[in-house]
Amino acid sequence: MGVLSDLPTVDPSVSSFKTTNSPLSWLCSNVVGYLAPALLPPLHIGLFYFFWHQYSRHVDKRYCTCSCWDTVFKGTYESGIASYKHLYFNATGNTLKIWCLTVGAVILLYECVRQLTFLGLRCRLRPSMTVLFLSSLFSHYYSWWVFVNYWNDDFYSQWNHQLFFTITEAISTAFVMRLADNRVIVTPCTILSIVGIAFMHVLTSGTDQFILNVVRGEGYMHQVMRDVSLMIPDLLHISLPILELSRAQKLRLDKDMRQNVCMMICIIVFGFIISSLL
Repeated sequence: MGVLSDLPTVDPSVSSFKTTNSPLSWLCSNVVGYLAPALLPPLHIGLFYFFWHQYSRHVDKRYCTCSCWDTVFKGTYESGIASYKHLYFNATGNTLKIWCLTVGAVILLYECVRQLTFLGLRCRLRPSMTVLFLSSLFSHYYSWWVFVNYWNDDFYSQWNHQLFFTITEAISTAFVMRLADNRVIVTPCTILSIVGIAFMHVLTSGTDQFILNVVRGEGYMHQVMRDVSLMIPDLLHISLPILELSRAQKLRLDKDMRQNVCMMICIIVFGFIISSLL
């Protein structure tokens, strides 16, 4: 098998799983899938509150106003300077983009968590890939958050750089989700693609904010936590897939493996160059 044909397929030898599709498993997988997108933002804002609540300002709901709201949402009920609202939004193109991005992110997160829960209830979940998916949640959530803020603030100087990271992270997670089913055969091509993307992320981050904020200790605590939380998943995406490949007894330096290693090196070099130029 060559590099292009070295794609994951279902392993017929893996048959030790439950085949029942009970209403309880359906309910559990859907409930857990719902809880993931429902709980992440409150946890995020709660963490922000932990670091910044001593600097926050008291808001007097009786007298505070907002003069930059177009009031389209309220229509004829309100015009001019608005009174206090828990949520303001203007009827603009960027608001539509934020909404579409958020809906897409919620659906994808729900489906991924639901699928993993479903596989777990049927004893078909590959533990290493589950750890990788859970470790990548912060990276994906961070991507959603920064794009929301880019559109909300009309700030685009880091757009291309972040977009590259987001796309490559999504590709890696797609491979991880595919391999989360233990019936799917672990192949060098898929594993080394995950490793290559992660290695490229480590190199790029290591020459970017991570050195400044973490190694040199010049970052604030929330910046250090952010950079460490982004670095640890990449390190796991390097080590765990290699261990999984070794466990599958496919870590041998034959012709196909050399081709796959060359492909991985190309991913690392090409990705590092592209990310450095953005």
